Amino acid sequence: MKRRLAIVLLTLGTIGGYAAGFASLRCHSGQRRQHFEHHVAKICVDAARNAEAPPPPR
Repeated sequence: MKRRLAIVLLTLGTIGGYAAGFASLRCHSGQRRQHFEHHVAKICVDAARNAEAPPPPR
């Protein structure tokens, strides 16, 4: 009886843990995408500024 209860509790804990992990991934996916887009935009702006800069004097 105790063994069966332990197996049930461990199974429920495992399923609950996976459910919480997937919910967290779904919740934060928009923030990760927004951060990545901001990062790419910053790199593009920096590259454009460096292309327009005059060459350094020798």
